[in-house]
Amino acid sequence: MKRHLYAIALVSLGLVSISQPAMARPEIASGDQLLNTDVDGCLARAEQLITTLGVESDQGSIDRTGYFEDGSFRVLCYEAGEASSLAIVFASHEQSADVASSFIQMMLTELSQPESVSQQ
Repeated sequence: MKRHLYAIALVSLGLVSISQPAMARPEIASGDQLLNTDVDGCLARAEQLITTLGVESDQGSIDRTGYFEDGSFRVLCYEAGEASSLAIVFASHEQSADVASSFIQMMLTELSQPESVSQQ
């Protein structure tokens, strides 16, 4: 009887370890940056970056979203004064929080530039 219980326990553990990667959740990072432009300028900068990256995208009234094979990102733009806006960026990556965080830092740096570095 004990042998059967041990065998069932081992099989269960084996199934859990096999199915674990399938249940893995993406790694998510976020960050924000105050920009010296209005909301329309923030959205235009986000669109310019997405075009430069060459990825599929969607757009809403206050956001732009881009899709990679192994993750996605979203830029939200909010009013933060007369000629300022707040860009909030979320990124997800299937396996690495470091990749998502590095991407966030790159996006925030690029968004803060009046003219994108990639176009200079």
